[in-house]
Parts: sequence; structure tokens; C-alpha cells
Amino acid sequence: MVYRTTPKMAKRKEAHRARLLRTAIRLFGKQGYHATTVPRIVRESGSSTGAFYFYFRNKDDVFARALEVIGEQIATALNEAIAGAGGDTLRQMRVAVETFILYLAEHPDEAHILIVESSGLTAKLAKVRRSIIASHCRSVEQALTSISASLPKLNPKVVASSWVGAVHESVYQWLDSPEEHRISAEALASEISSFNLRGIGAQKGGT
Repeated sequence: MVYRTTPKMAKRKEAHRARLLRTAIRLFGKQGYHATTVPRIVRESGSSTGAFYFYFRNKDDVFARALEVIGEQIATALNEAIAGAGGDTLRQMRVAVETFILYLAEHPDEAHILIVESSGLTAKLAKVRRSIIASHCRSVEQALTSISASLPKLNPKVVASSWVGAVHESVYQWLDSPEEHRISAEALASEISSFNLRGIGAQKGGT
């Protein structure tokens, strides 16, 4: 006997998996990786333990998928912003930094997962985190290489890592500060993008 999955069943399964994942992202973002448990995810998603383990192997697995989804969402936001920035590469680079920061400010759970919680966990999760960061570094490296003739001499790979590192560390410090002591997300985005552009010798800041 062969059991076939109908489109309606597949859609229902995907909706169930998405609900579990949304709940996990909310809990990981608010409580942290260590304080979040599978039973809590199951309970707050209105699901069952069996259903959780049908879609995910364990807590590491759902956290890894959460990281991947966050990376995909950020990539989509960045690609849309860059496409709307025109053909000037420096402007695209500024817009990418500012879009990244504003996206995280508008999605605090996702921000805490990517910037704070994903650091120092298991080897599997470190690999997922590094793949997201490496993707951002490659994009910056490609941009730097494309405009290298108009910049002071630099190593695109090294500078790209420094560029992305500055963004991540600045966002980490911002998230770690009490809300009443934070500058606005817009001010943070402007400060970091201007700092990075000055660092590569683009004195006009790509405006």
C-alpha cells in the first residue's frame, strides 16, 4: 500500500512546521538558547512532542533552521534595498549596512538569535552562523573589488571581514545596552555605515 501526500496535506504540514519555527524564534530571541526547551516550544506552539520530532531532530536542529531562515530573510531585504539603490556601488554598500541594522532593530528576536545567541554554541550551529557571516563578507569583498581602482590600496578579503565585523560588533553592543541608553536605530545605522565607508577611503560616504 502506498500513501500519497496531497497538495492540501503538504500545505498543512508546512504550516505546522512554520508555526513551530515561529514559536522557536520567539522563544530563542526572548529567553535565549539555553533557557528554551523543546517542551516549551511544543506547548506554546499548540503542537505535540511527536509533531516536533517529525519536523526537527532536536533543539539544535530547530535553532539551526531558525538561523537559516533569519539569514534568508536578511538576504532578501538586502537584495531588495541594493536593487533600489541605483548603480553606485558605494551607495549600495551604505544602503546594505543601514538596511541590515534597521532590519535587526525591527526584528529584535531575530537580532538576538543571530548576533547574540548564536555565538559559542555547538559546532553545527557555529557552522550555520559562519555561513551567514561568510556570505555577507563575500558580498562586501565583491563590491570592494569592483571599485578597487577608485579606492586606496587595500586587501578586499581582509577589509570585507573588518567591515562585517564592525557591523556585527556594533549591533551586539547596541543590543546589549539598556534601551533607555541606546541611540536610535537610524543613528546607529548612519554611524556604522559612515565609519565603514571612511575606513575604505570613501570620504564622501557613498551618498
